[in-house]
Amino acid sequence: MEVGMSTAARISRQVGLMCDAPDAVAAWLRERGEPVVGEVSIARVGFGQSNITTVVSAQDGHEWVLREPPPGDRAESAHDVAREAHIVTSLAHSDIPVPRVIGTGKTPAGNAFFVMERVAGSALESEADAGALSAGQRRELGLEVIDTLARLHTLDPATVGLSDLARPSSTPYVGRQIRRLTAAWEHMGQQTPHHRLWDSVRARLAASLPADAPTVLIHGDFRLSNLLVQDCRISAVLDWELCTLGDPLADLAWLLDDWRQPADEVISMPSPTRAGGFPERSELLEVYCRETGLNADRIAYYRGFSQWRAATLLQGVAARRRSGLLGTHGQLDLDQLDSTIATLINAAAAELETV
Repeated sequence: MEVGMSTAARISRQVGLMCDAPDAVAAWLRERGEPVVGEVSIARVGFGQSNITTVVSAQDGHEWVLREPPPGDRAESAHDVAREAHIVTSLAHSDIPVPRVIGTGKTPAGNAFFVMERVAGSALESEADAGALSAGQRRELGLEVIDTLARLHTLDPATVGLSDLARPSSTPYVGRQIRRLTAAWEHMGQQTPHHRLWDSVRARLAASLPADAPTVLIHGDFRLSNLLVQDCRISAVLDWELCTLGDPLADLAWLLDDWRQPADEVISMPSPTRAGGFPERSELLEVYCRETGLNADRIAYYRGFSQWRAATLLQGVAARRRSGLLGTHGQLDLDQLDSTIATLINAAAAELETV
């Protein structure tokens, strides 16, 4: 069964394909054997600026999560929800906690979506969320976070049917990322005041690509706000759209850069670890290396890459915000967002000075 709405309605509502079609969503779920009682309501959740997440709620309290690409976005490889559904389904057979996938579908316009069960728990998206936990609970959770990432990076992709994520390319993961992000920046960042320093960092990154980096299953956006937590334990890892076979230290650096300390400069994207009480970055790094057996001597390079990557992605968010395509959900102050982009590029340049 297909679920749809007009493109004009989709962009004007800014909440995704499904919010205007609750009856069709309910019928789609029932066809797949889900226990839908009465009518359903649909509401967008989360702070994410990429694939749209909505919660489908039935009258008896049963809930499902629906994922679909953002309106107006043509980056199919980055927002391929059918691919994401395949990854989550495959990981159900591992020790990485993920939701159960109900199924995938397409609208008459060809837009894909997939639906998962809603797992108990909530994401820590802000300092206030983290503040609800004791300092001891934050420390315990932080160690579980790094343990989960280490388990993902030591998981054999073949054992869970994800060997097909391998790229038919001899270019290392970081090199591929630099090439893709550079192409994106050319469309949205060249005329900004950040371009000169951004390009200088890009050149330095490209000139010293890691040699012989291992290839493992990586998440691509592993951070606290993409984890569901219940009773201080991780109940599910979410948002697998960027998962691929790639460089584990790039995944680790992304987590470390999001793991902002209370004394770190405030940026647009909220960071729950600024509440304090979480393990220090140095401890996370030590635990990770011990559990994976990997060498992280070049972590400064990867952190520079991670900050440069974040700045590039945020420039895309800023461009879509200014176009109006992302609506008001999770809206960011554009001046603060611009300042954050500058902060990240400067931090990347400073990090590379230590390499």
